[in-house]
Amino acid sequence: MNDSTKGLIFRLRGLIPLPVLFVIILWSRPTGASLLAGAIVVLAGELIRFWGAGYIKKYRVASVQADRLVTAGPYAHVRNPLYWGNFLIGLGFSVMSSWFLSYVLFFGMYLYFYGIIIPLEEEFLERTFGAEFERYKHAVPRILPALKRYAQAEGDYDWRVALSGESNTILQLAVIGLLFVLKFYLG
Repeated sequence: MNDSTKGLIFRLRGLIPLPVLFVIILWSRPTGASLLAGAIVVLAGELIRFWGAGYIKKYRVASVQADRLVTAGPYAHVRNPLYWGNFLIGLGFSVMSSWFLSYVLFFGMYLYFYGIIIPLEEEFLERTFGAEFERYKHAVPRILPALKRYAQAEGDYDWRVALSGESNTILQLAVIGLLFVLKFYLG
């Protein structure tokens, strides 16, 4: 895959899941229990995203960029906390759907697209921050969080940045959740 295709996938990373999500909603068979359990998982994912978003100053950008290497907060436990949050959100929507194939669709999409996006970002961080990123990369896992905190964690949390950055995501999650609820009531 060429760099321009990877760049396009990066730019569209927030929109790419929507068609798959709408297929899942259309074929879903939510129950009261699946809605509640899924909502809890979605909320956990968004809380992780909100925590991570407050440490980064530049995200929701069209190209990979960073002024500094953030290693504090959730970044002290996992290199990609926003994508870990996205994983939980997608898993939560699969739970809400109460449709087995939603897991297959979600996992396939997640693995394919983040299999492109994460290496793209890490190549940039390696070029930009060199040895500093290498130390971080060897100490902190890429996807599954570690209990042990990165010893050289640096960065400050700003809830205003998190709120500004995540307000669109929170609105999207509310609309998608509402669609599942409507599917439950309307059959």
